[in-house]
Order: sequence, then structure tokens, then C-alpha cells
Amino acid sequence: MNPKPTAPPVPAGLVFTHNGHRYKMSQKPGPIGADNKFLPVTGVTTLLGGGVPKPALVRWAPKVVAEWVMDPANRERLEELLTGDPAIAVRELKELPTKERDAAGIRGTAVHAQAEELHHTGEAPDVPEDLLGFVEGYVQFLDDFQTTPVLMERPCGNRKDWWAGTFDLLATSPFLAGGKLVQIDIKTSKGVYGETALQTGAYSKAEFYVDADGHEQPMPEVHATYVAHVTPTDRDGANARYGSAALGTSLYQLAPDQETIERHYQLFLAAAFTHKTTKERDAIIGEPLTIPNTEMSAAA
Repeated sequence: MNPKPTAPPVPAGLVFTHNGHRYKMSQKPGPIGADNKFLPVTGVTTLLGGGVPKPALVRWAPKVVAEWVMDPANRERLEELLTGDPAIAVRELKELPTKERDAAGIRGTAVHAQAEELHHTGEAPDVPEDLLGFVEGYVQFLDDFQTTPVLMERPCGNRKDWWAGTFDLLATSPFLAGGKLVQIDIKTSKGVYGETALQTGAYSKAEFYVDADGHEQPMPEVHATYVAHVTPTDRDGANARYGSAALGTSLYQLAPDQETIERHYQLFLAAAFTHKTTKERDAIIGEPLTIPNTEMSAAA
């Protein structure tokens, strides 16, 4: 169910390219033309990625390589690398964190797709076996909180502060924010982090979202934000990465009210500014100064 439009339909001035994972947004609402062009606009997650320090990643990457090296299952391949071309060994080992990150990203995207189907139809079609534990836990969460989806996976944007993104879920629950509209972000990462509050704070402050018919609609008022940590209902095999996290889906509050959402949005804008000024910082250091000619200075 989508909120009823409050104004005449406006053609969407926001375009997302899946291949490059890039957004383009029109300079203002309305028809595209000479005085209203599509321009590149950075996504919320990219802005946060470049604006929020992630010291844990510095420790995580070498840990991935060390664990792979010490795993008896990789002993044969490790011997091949140690006795072969060193350049190949270095390349393969340094790519291990990237491969693990990409595999987790693919799994997360698949879980999001299953969740979206659940929100639309009330049931998930032919869930792959490796995702079954994620979906079962998420279904239980929806039932436990009597969640009613309102908007799912919709692109949104803010022309004033110039960013775009796609939120996961706007919903209502009799147990959250007094039954008023809330935003829930879905994470399948190993853990959940405060940075997500900045992400949901941004989406909550979008000026518009794009509806299923391709029209811009005013962003509805969000009263609280949450993150649903979707983990499988077992810890076997690859699922052991979730460690001691609760089985199934756990819900965490991010912002209990609109005042806190505003604070989180200001933190997002600070991070976005850090990212947007990267090139300016990189350009500060130019060529080294030439050594002064002391003889000419003295003669002058």
C-alpha cells in the first residue's frame, strides 16, 4: 500500500543505473529540458563510506588472510602459492578480503530481494536453501511485531543537500512509535553499527521518493528509525560468521523520535561534506618549493 499522492503527479527526476550503481537527479522537479538537466548525484551509502572512519576494516582485512592461511582446508593451495610465482601468491592473498566482502554483498542483496517479495505478497517464492534460515527468521520478526509494510525499496532524493538513495522499508507496527510510520533498514552484515542511524536519518529527510508508477511523491513523515539485523536461524558452515549474535532477526532502535532523526541527519551531512571535499583535500599538496637562491637574495 502506498500513501495517497498529495499533489499532481511529477515525472521522476531520479534515475538509478544498476550496472554502475550510480544515481542521476534532475536539478528541480518537473519536465527535463535545457534548464532542468540530469546531473550525477552521490548515493547515501557512498557518502557514508567516504565520510565515516572504519578502523574495524583495517583489522578485519588482515584477519581474513590470516584465518585463510591457518585453515587446514587451504593447506594444499597455500603450498602451491608458496612454491609458485610470488606475484600470483600476493595477488590471490590480498584479494581474499574483497572476495569475502563481495560474497557477503551478494547474499545481502538476495535476502533483500526475498524480504521485498514478502512485503509485497506476504510470502517468499522458492527460497534457496542457503537463504532459508534468513527468511524464516525475518518472517518471524514480521509476525512478532505485526508489521504492516507501507513503502518498500523506493528511490528517494534531496535536491537541497544533493544526495540520493534507496530506503528498505517504511512500515507501521502497534509496538513501534505508537503505531505511527517508522523506517526499518535491513542489514545482513556480521553486526549492526551506529552508522546505520546516519543512513536512515538521511532517507527520513528525503524531499521526495519515486513511486511504482515513476512519479515523484513527497516523502511521508517518519517518526522513528530502526535496523533489523537479519541473521540465519543456525550457525553452521558459513553462518558461523555471525558468532554469538541472536539467531534469526533482531530489531534495534536507532532514533526514537523526530528530534533524534534530525540529529542523525546533521551527522550524515557532516560525513557527506567530508566525502564531497575529498578532491579538494587531495589537491592541497602541490609541487615542493624550490630552494631559495641565497646568493641572489643577498645581492639584492
